[in-house]
Amino acid sequence: ESTVHGGDVGVSPGTAVTGDFAFDGGGAVASAAESAEFAASVVAAHDAAMAVRSDGHEMAIEIGGETFTPGTYRSGSAINFASGTVVTLDGRNQANPVFLFQAVSTLVTAANTAVILQNGATAENVLWALGTAA
Repeated sequence: ESTVHGGDVGVSPGTAVTGDFAFDGGGAVASAAESAEFAASVVAAHDAAMAVRSDGHEMAIEIGGETFTPGTYRSGSAINFASGTVVTLDGRNQANPVFLFQAVSTLVTAANTAVILQNGATAENVLWALGTAA
């Protein structure tokens, strides 16, 4: 049995959620219309996040050991964290620092890697827009 923690479940395209599952902390099975609407909004958000921005910075594939300040960073292929490396996101004490990382293909993290958030950087303002998979 699967457990859904504090959220809804939906299928799009499709019409039914199958298997055994339970809700913990609230939640429901969304209607087909609600699921389709959400799926369309996710696709639109992904397309917007993947759009090339004129203020974006090209970056190397390997980002382990690097420190980034708020902004948009783009890799023409993958983003990779080598084993045992740390990526630091420095919010520079800004009020609402946002970090957008774009990759044409994948995000690959190896064992013993970490992302350090400092000086106002928060997890909810870190976005990974990937062309294929994580």
